Amino acid sequence: MRLSIVIVHYNTPEDLGRCLESIRTQAPSCDHEVVVVDNASTAPGLDELQAAYQDVRWVRNTENLGYGKACNQGMALVPADYHLVLNPDIVVLPGSLDALLRFAADNPRAGIIGPQLLNEDGSVQESCRRFYTFWTLILRRTPLGKLRPNSDTVARHLMRDFDHASVRPVDWVLGGCLLVSREALGRCGPMDDRFFLYFEDVDWCYRMWQCGFEVLYQPEARFIHRHRRSSARGTFNRSFWLHLTSLISFYEKWSLVVYVAKKWRRPVEVALHWGLDMGLLGLSLLGAYGLRWLAQPLFDTDLLRLAWYGDWFLWSTVMVTAAFALMGRYSGAVLRRGLCWGPHLRQMGMVALLLLAGSYLGREQVVSRAVLVACLLFYTLLSAWALRLVHGIHGRLTRGYLALERTLLVGPAASLHAWLETDQDPRQSGVDIVGYVTPTAAPTDDHGPLGRGDIPWLGADEHLLDLVERFRVSQVAFWERPGSTSAAWRPLMSLRRRRVRLRWLLDEAWLLDVGARADDFGRRASGVLDPDDGQALRRGAWRVPEVMVALPLLAVAGILAPWRRWRRQQARIRGEVFNCPDCPELTVEVTADGASLPLWWQWSLLTSLLKGHVGLVGAALSGHEPVADPARWLRDADAHRPGLTGPWAARGEQPASPAALWRTFFMNPGGGGGTDAEVADDQTNAPGQEVRGP
Repeated sequence: MRLSIVIVHYNTPEDLGRCLESIRTQAPSCDHEVVVVDNASTAPGLDELQAAYQDVRWVRNTENLGYGKACNQGMALVPADYHLVLNPDIVVLPGSLDALLRFAADNPRAGIIGPQLLNEDGSVQESCRRFYTFWTLILRRTPLGKLRPNSDTVARHLMRDFDHASVRPVDWVLGGCLLVSREALGRCGPMDDRFFLYFEDVDWCYRMWQCGFEVLYQPEARFIHRHRRSSARGTFNRSFWLHLTSLISFYEKWSLVVYVAKKWRRPVEVALHWGLDMGLLGLSLLGAYGLRWLAQPLFDTDLLRLAWYGDWFLWSTVMVTAAFALMGRYSGAVLRRGLCWGPHLRQMGMVALLLLAGSYLGREQVVSRAVLVACLLFYTLLSAWALRLVHGIHGRLTRGYLALERTLLVGPAASLHAWLETDQDPRQSGVDIVGYVTPTAAPTDDHGPLGRGDIPWLGADEHLLDLVERFRVSQVAFWERPGSTSAAWRPLMSLRRRRVRLRWLLDEAWLLDVGARADDFGRRASGVLDPDDGQALRRGAWRVPEVMVALPLLAVAGILAPWRRWRRQQARIRGEVFNCPDCPELTVEVTADGASLPLWWQWSLLTSLLKGHVGLVGAALSGHEPVADPARWLRDADAHRPGLTGPWAARGEQPASPAALWRTFFMNPGGGGGTDAEVADDQTNAPGQEVRGP
């Protein structure tokens, strides 16, 4: 089939009848089929339309599936070269369908084509847009927009800066009428059905651009569109809230801020859970103190002032934190599993033992035993409620597709297909699969979409790092062990440095060697290497001295800048660029004969130190040892980060003397300079380092 026309209908039979009649009278010259997907409409007149247009394929859903899911349902019914998605309020004008198909054939890189949409009076609608920005959202979706209705920000978003009479690439086009090619559908996947209504067109166009296709505006193909922006007709109507929900889903999926937050999800979750626990500890203390105050007539001793409990509360905070941390309360498994009374009572028993023992062993009685016992009882109940609350919020976000972990699958298509066929919907387990990557490059036709047709092939594994950044991936799942070469392991190191979770659906002993933990992925066991394994804490600790060293030396290097510039003009110094594996290129200032300048001349190298691209201690710039133990690389993502000095500074002495370390640090930073013979010797003894001139 050359063309399939998919119309999603809901309670607008009059518009639908007019649309179907225009398609019948202005039919394209190629073979085509019309599919109407009705989302459980209740308005009368649909049966009469179905009887009148028996050449149309009708799908009558028993529930409202949402616009995106219904579109996918209709496109899946008819294998065609092109799919035209129409709203029921579209009217086809003479020659428009043929013009659209001719344009698509002449522009094979166009994944989505949006025609020119006209109002019923013949005026041009603003149907092509630029992507939303923060200020666009403020001015378009809040009452503040009424204060600046003619804002330049809104005009730019609506693309009022061109006449809408010329063909041009655009960010996105309205989903009321758009043409998508079969190739683009296979490579990018169908609409994302997490968007019940609104923003499914923005997301689809964004993914087209990410997959290398274009989104084009074609004004020669014209359609009438009875566009009703119902989301803007009031603040509290249903359309407005659907629009807001889809907006949140879109930015949860593509926002860089959210992406970074997801990479640091575990520390954030632990910090929030710990804060909730400590807050409830304070609330329990207040509740116990209030209960003791009410029961004062039953006691012979007076109640101590609440201020006396301040030191005890701080000490209790330390003890509770230590007990919870040691007993695994803040582990990912507990946060995902929720409340289990057995472990919870054991944790609270340890807390009670520590607090009671500390209170009774104290030299001064500064707390009421009754307050302490009541506080522990309250805290046991409140902390159990906290576990249920955290688990419930996480589950609610997962069911709403707002806490999904964007995952890229890497492996043979046959293995991935077998896993997807036997498994449930991955999103029910909190996994959002963006696509899959095969071990070797192959033609697109050999790698169709998997799953329900919504998991596209994104390319070969050589593009893995680029795809991770482009599609905001926070987890990569592998079906095969990496090869034995350093080139096969280095992408894993880069993923580790980017705080991407690595998962292998394998049952092999080497996973234990790299520190992976056992975990389920769907219905299969897997080994997981989490990004939160203490490395962030170590890197943070090192950043303090690195910044303290870099800042004053940068000030000196700035003072020497004119002298350095003059020496460079006289060809007395030059910049030598080192391409280190898994890190940005680094530039070292050297003399004409290759000797490194002292550290206080190295503006570029000090800037790299301030940014964290090079460390105080690490591997030499002039060479890296080959990957003899890849597992060590994965255990320590910073094992081969270049440093200004290191054990290599001794040049054969074991171990390196402090004098050699300091001498290299200041006079030959990074080991990248020295005489030409020394540099050549370094490169010979440490293969695998690519060095190029400026």
